[in-house]
Amino acid sequence: MDQGLIDVFEQARKIVADADRKIAEEEERRREIEREGLLLQLATRIEDSFDFTSKEKLELEPRLDVQDGIGVIEFVVRSLRAIFVLLPTENNLWQLLVIEDGGKPQMLSEFQGGLKSEQASRRLSAARLVTAIGNWAQSSKGPQALSNLKRSPRSHENDEPKSALTYGTMGKFLGY
Repeated sequence: MDQGLIDVFEQARKIVADADRKIAEEEERRREIEREGLLLQLATRIEDSFDFTSKEKLELEPRLDVQDGIGVIEFVVRSLRAIFVLLPTENNLWQLLVIEDGGKPQMLSEFQGGLKSEQASRRLSAARLVTAIGNWAQSSKGPQALSNLKRSPRSHENDEPKSALTYGTMGKFLGY
């Protein structure tokens, strides 16, 4: 094959590769903008429905995420090796699911969110959510779960440091 023909082929390949790269970059930007919009809507909806205390936020580590095109809030309870997922549904209803390390999602409860204009109803909704998580932790795991919650990772000098837990592919977590 002569060099002129090879140059034509290479030039065409470069044009196609550049066009494909630009299309992929534009699609990625579009998906990221859509994701950010979903997360902003979710953050607003959560603020309108729940009033968590700073200690609840610290202990439950809430993180906003998008799963299957739906904005969700995840609560990572590391000492229990579980993630609790809060899904918004219609009419200010919320579903709470639990995903144990390596397990499938299980529905825990569905409840009404608070009203934006009533701080007391938002606080009550947050307390209901925290109570549902606590009830699952205490009934599902028994006394061992409670002692794990109160015990620091190195409460005995002979204890080895614990490795970081992983939770599979739950998507990119954003700490709002």
